Amino acid sequence: MPVFPLFYAGNIAYYRALVQADEVCFEQHEFFPKQTYRNRIEVIGPNGLQKLVIPSIKTGERRSMQDVEISYAENWQKDHWKSLEAAYRRSPYFEFYEAYLYPYFKHQKITSLWAFNLGLFETINDLIQLEIKYSITSSYQDEVEHDLRSAGFQSGGATERYIQVFQDRHPFYPNLSILDALFNLGPQTKALLIK
Repeated sequence: MPVFPLFYAGNIAYYRALVQADEVCFEQHEFFPKQTYRNRIEVIGPNGLQKLVIPSIKTGERRSMQDVEISYAENWQKDHWKSLEAAYRRSPYFEFYEAYLYPYFKHQKITSLWAFNLGLFETINDLIQLEIKYSITSSYQDEVEHDLRSAGFQSGGATERYIQVFQDRHPFYPNLSILDALFNLGPQTKALLIK
């Protein structure tokens, strides 16, 4: 069974890899690597490519993914939601899915990055109607046959183009957050991932 990291609304290549596996295992005991998709997403907005980062509480020590706490010193939820609205309010499916995603950015103050990512992962799976069977590691696994914990998932995004909101001013971006596909393709997102 492949072992995956748990990303914040992972990119299309990440989701393609997930749907190809019969079952996956998410690693919660790995040390939290900075500057990865574990706490950031990429979207295309009116001004181009934008990276949205969930800030974590700094401790000065290495922490496992399950121990990373989200910082609410700044209102990142408001900033992320405004960015998502600016990027996707005009997309065909934003209004159909916003009620399901809005709580993650307005009402809930989940302290654990792990819990936030897992909850959002399950919500996105429900919206796309994906049946990804998963388990969670009970301890760190040193030797894994299909170890994807270090995979960047930089390639393997959408090879076929689909309409993106700002295609009149920006080139097509093939491997953005799964939210890009969800808001632009709606129910057809599943077919994009399976191709």
